[in-house]
Amino acid sequence: MATRKQTEATIERNPAAGERSGVVGIDTGYSAVKIYSEANGAARTLIFPSVTGDAQFAEDFLGTPEQADFIAELSIEPGVVRNVGETAVRLNRGGETTTDREEFTRSYNPALSLAGLARFLHEKKLPVPDTIVVGLPVNFFAAYRQAMAASLTGDHRVTLYRRDHSVRAVVEFSIENVLVLPQGYGSYLSWALDAGGEKIPDRLRPTAVIDGGEKTIDIACAEGRYVDEYSKSIPSSLDAVYHNMQREIDSRFDDFLSRSEIESYIRSNQPYVAGNGTQVDLAEMRVEILRRLAPEIINRIQETIRPMRPVHILVAGGSGELLYEPLKRTYPQAEIIKPAVFSNAIGFYKYGLLRQGQQTAAKA
Repeated sequence: MATRKQTEATIERNPAAGERSGVVGIDTGYSAVKIYSEANGAARTLIFPSVTGDAQFAEDFLGTPEQADFIAELSIEPGVVRNVGETAVRLNRGGETTTDREEFTRSYNPALSLAGLARFLHEKKLPVPDTIVVGLPVNFFAAYRQAMAASLTGDHRVTLYRRDHSVRAVVEFSIENVLVLPQGYGSYLSWALDAGGEKIPDRLRPTAVIDGGEKTIDIACAEGRYVDEYSKSIPSSLDAVYHNMQREIDSRFDDFLSRSEIESYIRSNQPYVAGNGTQVDLAEMRVEILRRLAPEIINRIQETIRPMRPVHILVAGGSGELLYEPLKRTYPQAEIIKPAVFSNAIGFYKYGLLRQGQQTAAKA
């Protein structure tokens, strides 16, 4: 067993005085964590699957590249070291998560957000931000908003390891300002705010945001503000898509793939090779099955949107991209936000800039 040894300097909190770029947007969804910020006029992004797994340290005989490892110990869980994201997918047979969405919101979301922020700051060589903006599913926003802010505020220490148990980096940071928004609403803000976080007047109109994730579709009603009574999360029906894929793989090839394994093949653009040597494009299979289920999904979306009476409809998120064409036929005024996968995180970032600008103006 290798000896624990700090090999890189701890990141200190040193944002430039008066700088308005000290904001990081973190969109921790049931499927993936998306992190966004900007520095020196360029976007900084990070995305990884929302899964973890027990870390089993050993000699890395093949010399896996350091960047391939995401192994973290959080000060909020001292002594617990976990594989995270792609590392958990690779080393823990797809990784572990929970199907209980409330448990994910309460436990997994803060841990994944903190681990992701530490990795983001370390890899992108960024200062600790003055403000982070995070999101919660609209169904849990009211109940967990304060708890989420409390779990992220304060001092944190995250140790990032390599496969051989040596320390890749120790990242220490103190978060002073935590803003929490409903997921889906961030996508609206990415459209309604300009690059500097200023409001675009002609976009402050009744808007329905269809933010399609892997497990839920967050539908937010917005008009320059969040309207809780109309906004809600509904099942995305992608669970049914993956169940159909698993049944088809089982019937055709007498094999079982977990959902995480299927998603890993799709993310890597690698075909699944069956026991008989057949190569299967799982991304193509998913699109075909989703196409068959689309009418049912669209009907559920229509029932949710109807009482909102929106002037404009925005489509975002990974499954939002897959559903955009049938949605466009149903709602000709619909517009897809690009990049769809990062739209929530980008909106969170812009909202942080908006709030910083308001605080600066109030002090002037």
